[in-house]
Amino acid sequence: MNTIKVVAVDPGYGAIKVCVDRQTYLMPSAIARVREIGKADIGMKAISQAKTIQFGWHTYAVGEGAWHWGEPLTNRDYSAINSPERMVLIFAAIAQLLPPGEYVIEVLVIGLPVPLLMDPSQSEAVMNGLKAYKSEHAFETPKGKYKLTFQKLKVLAQPVGAYADWLLDDELCIRKNGRQAEVAVLDTGMNTLDLYVIQDGKVLPRFIGGDKVGVRRLLEILDSNGHDPEELDAQLRTGRLKPSREQLESWLSEVLAAVERTWPNLRRFSTVIPAGGGSVLLGDLLRVALISKGAAVTWPADPGTTNVNGLWKWGAYGK
Repeated sequence: MNTIKVVAVDPGYGAIKVCVDRQTYLMPSAIARVREIGKADIGMKAISQAKTIQFGWHTYAVGEGAWHWGEPLTNRDYSAINSPERMVLIFAAIAQLLPPGEYVIEVLVIGLPVPLLMDPSQSEAVMNGLKAYKSEHAFETPKGKYKLTFQKLKVLAQPVGAYADWLLDDELCIRKNGRQAEVAVLDTGMNTLDLYVIQDGKVLPRFIGGDKVGVRRLLEILDSNGHDPEELDAQLRTGRLKPSREQLESWLSEVLAAVERTWPNLRRFSTVIPAGGGSVLLGDLLRVALISKGAAVTWPADPGTTNVNGLWKWGAYGK
């Protein structure tokens, strides 16, 4: 039996991010139940070799190319965070960082979207559902069999991760003057833009907000030509789909409008940290736009994984 102190999960709708003992893995949040076709593929090769995982009575394809293996099961409703499919995605991502075996995980840190947490009824239902993780979970991948036992669950708003990644160094020491800083995190995921402000580890309710203007708004601006959002998102991540500057600027205008409603004056914050896959896509367009509005921008080494890295640090620091 192996013991792991902290595992962090950012269950994004565009990509699942996990961090195990400082190792980070990102996997597209695509999942499909594998369709049995008998010998219909005789003499042929599959169009893609998606990762597979057997959980319960079913075998699932997950990650890049999963959509080729069956009807996509992805659901972007907040309640889907507790679905068996989302649990399968998380386990499959963790398995990419661990060899087969039995593991006891002392603390599982999960980040949730801010708009979800702002809705009392939805957030209570989701958080009650997350308690299902606190038990044993057995599954199998092509690498072998796994059994994960989670002892403690810690739930945080996803942007707390970006804050913790900024506040704590690799040795979990607090940066100089970090406690006094008023830090604004602008987290652009697949579904939502999350806005969160923290000072000395405490939230500032006045500046918490968000809107559904995440990456999916860009995908709506683009012509899908019948492709599923998961396919388009994967193409964006790999550079096979390149939005025009005009399309990016159209999306950015919606993001900035949402920011201004909650943060009318960016100059007041010690720093503004862009996070999430949307920040990666917008890149310098977002950076320059924020600076032009007076923001002191701190750009993470990787905005796409800064949340999950920080969630892991927060979990480890809290021990």
